[in-house]
Amino acid sequence: MPNPTSNLALPNILAAQSQKHVTHNDALRLLDGMVQIGVVSRVVTTPPGSPVEGDRYIVASGATGVWAGWDLNVAFWTDGAWLRLVPRRGWVAWSVADSALYVWNGTAWTPVGGGISDGDKGDIVVSGGGSVWTLDAAANAVLNRLGLGGATPDATNRLSVNSPAALFNNAGTSFQMVLNKNAAANDALLVFQTAFSTRAIFGTGGSDDFTVKVSPDGSTFYDAVIADRNSGRVRFPVGIALASLAADPGSPSDGWLWFNSTAGQIRTRLGGITLALADQDLPWLGPVAGDFLLTTSGAGGAATGTLAGVANQFDLFPFSPRADVTLDRLAINCTGAVASALAKLAVYTSDASGRPDQRLTETGDLDCSTTSTKLATVSLNLRRGTVYWIGVRHNSTATLSAWAATATPDINGGAIATTARKVLRRTLTYATAAPASWGFISSEINAGPSTAVWLRAA
Repeated sequence: MPNPTSNLALPNILAAQSQKHVTHNDALRLLDGMVQIGVVSRVVTTPPGSPVEGDRYIVASGATGVWAGWDLNVAFWTDGAWLRLVPRRGWVAWSVADSALYVWNGTAWTPVGGGISDGDKGDIVVSGGGSVWTLDAAANAVLNRLGLGGATPDATNRLSVNSPAALFNNAGTSFQMVLNKNAAANDALLVFQTAFSTRAIFGTGGSDDFTVKVSPDGSTFYDAVIADRNSGRVRFPVGIALASLAADPGSPSDGWLWFNSTAGQIRTRLGGITLALADQDLPWLGPVAGDFLLTTSGAGGAATGTLAGVANQFDLFPFSPRADVTLDRLAINCTGAVASALAKLAVYTSDASGRPDQRLTETGDLDCSTTSTKLATVSLNLRRGTVYWIGVRHNSTATLSAWAATATPDINGGAIATTARKVLRRTLTYATAAPASWGFISSEINAGPSTAVWLRAA
């Protein structure tokens, strides 16, 4: 092509050129293909079998046959052959197939704002960036970013909306919204903010457990509710505050729980009966600092007796406090002194079966060579309704006060017996530390009374 023009690469007629009409006609043919481009389609990779004179196509990627290597070029059927037109930046083409206007930006054909519609009812109009887009309701529009109501989308917030409300309605039956994350450790969350500072979150954040979190400032967060994904059980990590009701609900169902502010009670419905969750099952004076608590079951009423010690004997009996209490002393009362006699006290937790389990503490030696109350320093926190086991050890035969048989619980286990069984009795060398884990042995159940032990509130 002699001396083509700069922009459209049209051939020029040379001076004194013979058959000038050939060059002139070539230029006209090129102009006919380039100017006012209207392509039949832009998604075709194979030349059609019966093209019409003047048909033009934007060749899609992966072209084959005569069009091989023409990807994104314009194929022009003229004079019985395909002519390749290589686009230059700024070329504009109208695609008849999808009623869209496209411009070549140097690397791709991109849609131009203002078209993409056949004018049917239901077409969607979108404005933004100084352009108005009309999307054909019958077409599938793929947009990288979308801002509505003047909102500006970005790389993260690819859909951004400014609106006083939004409605998602069913299309005839049900409706669902899906938040799908890549892996369990990722987040699928709904976030609620004030002035773009987060105040509440719910969803599956960092795991597949469903969590509700709240925050006073957008930086400190509290787990209010956690629903375990494996069991469905719900936890309230910071506790539950029951709303006050002046009276019980009119028709509560079994399992309901509420706070009756008039009665000052937490109440529940079980078996068709409304029950108060009382602070204790038996009368109880809440201990204040310096008060001594009896390690009895709160029944019986008989005076204390006495129990003579046996060298290397270790007695253990159960006790359950009726309120949370912090202790600073354990005490026994020596009524029969023996020279060089010593005693120690121990406290154990219980296992799921109520049997003695792990040692909480063992005191130092208490001097039983004189008669008097003996105090051992401890630092313990006992919880209401939890079973603890109180132990007394001897190196000699000093006599201590003992609870009446009716004042301490009976111990289940072992063979049938006709006398109440009150202690677990073990032989253990006095100089040997109390075992860190008790290890229940049913044959150690004994009918002897429980040594009287007092607990002093801190």
